[in-house]
Amino acid sequence: MEQHFFDFMCGYVRIRISGEACGRFLNLCAYHGIRLWGLIPMDGACETYVSKRDFFRLKTFVRKSHTRIRIAGRYGFPFFIHKYRSRWACACGAIAAAVFMAWLSAHIWNISIEGNLSQTDDVIFEYLENEGVSHGMWKNQVDTQKLSEQIRMYFTQFSWVSADLKGTRLIIYVREGTLSALTEDDATESAGGIAAAKAGTVVSIYVRKGRASVAVGDEVEAGDMLVSGQIPVYSDDGTVISWQSVNADADILLRTETDYYEELAFKTTLKDYTGRERVYYLLRFGGYSFALPGGFRKTFDLFDLTGEITQLQLSENFYLPVYFYKYTAKEYESLQYSYTEEQARQILESHLSDYMENLTEKGVQIFQNNVTIDVFENVAVARGSLITDECAVVRAEDTAASQDMQEEEPSG
Repeated sequence: MEQHFFDFMCGYVRIRISGEACGRFLNLCAYHGIRLWGLIPMDGACETYVSKRDFFRLKTFVRKSHTRIRIAGRYGFPFFIHKYRSRWACACGAIAAAVFMAWLSAHIWNISIEGNLSQTDDVIFEYLENEGVSHGMWKNQVDTQKLSEQIRMYFTQFSWVSADLKGTRLIIYVREGTLSALTEDDATESAGGIAAAKAGTVVSIYVRKGRASVAVGDEVEAGDMLVSGQIPVYSDDGTVISWQSVNADADILLRTETDYYEELAFKTTLKDYTGRERVYYLLRFGGYSFALPGGFRKTFDLFDLTGEITQLQLSENFYLPVYFYKYTAKEYESLQYSYTEEQARQILESHLSDYMENLTEKGVQIFQNNVTIDVFENVAVARGSLITDECAVVRAEDTAASQDMQEEEPSG
């Protein structure tokens, strides 16, 4: 493969050899180290390939062997350039395009987050922006392992984070709450323990790796160590002789209390959509935006504007800094509306139901609902708390546990 590329860059020709002493000509070439390849015998002649550089050395061998050679074809980069020498602009454009594509492939043009439920993507993007990770940065400036650790430490509800560079994409995979489904790669990380993410009561605990620091029924505060990554090694007489560090792994459920509050005013302003709408398109390349035909112009006095963004990509993981925006303006009229007490109760109950359903989708079990709805003169209020069973745990350094264990070791 390398030889073929070298031949292409230096150029080569296909020659037809004719005469009564073709064999002698080939022997002379072999003796003087001239490489011939793709030899094909023909009626009274033969054809073969030879490099452009060696072709000019064949004149002496042709004279000695009383043969004749004729060029049957020219191949390679030098002949390509010569053929299109009058079209230098095309050649320069092709080279510039290749350089531009190489420059594009060295940057990050798409950042995506997969597995996130509790945090909106905008919150994570804002954190990445503050850490200097943004669209358009060089890929070699991103330390994926360090970035994964920083995100996991900042967002305590994430039990596992992994960052991966694919093409011009930075993909951040996150897993919330459940530590039992960690991958093999995560198990190879430095030893550590499992701590409580919020205050609560231990409902159940099943330890796969590590040493349990709490038992069922214990009250814990946020940050308390639940499973230690330090395992004692005992001698035959039952004394601790050393400590083995592991990456703790366990299934833990905590019973926690979450406050809930929402209020709804009886008198409100509603939007009555008329059904009329207009669509606008925008093209953005890098930091420059261009309005496509139709442009933005004022159409309605009151309207909602929604948008869809499509990023241009050459392949699954090769994104370009080119975006197409589609904006839709929907006209509406403002209406003053007053809820009845019954309607206000139904709306608040519906919002509470949606909130509880969202928790259930995240694997949180609703143990008790202590939310009540009170009606006052101008407002209805839903307030109280939800008692839930959830895997509210995070990874934590086991420094405190290590110190306690060192104190437990027998002296002398």
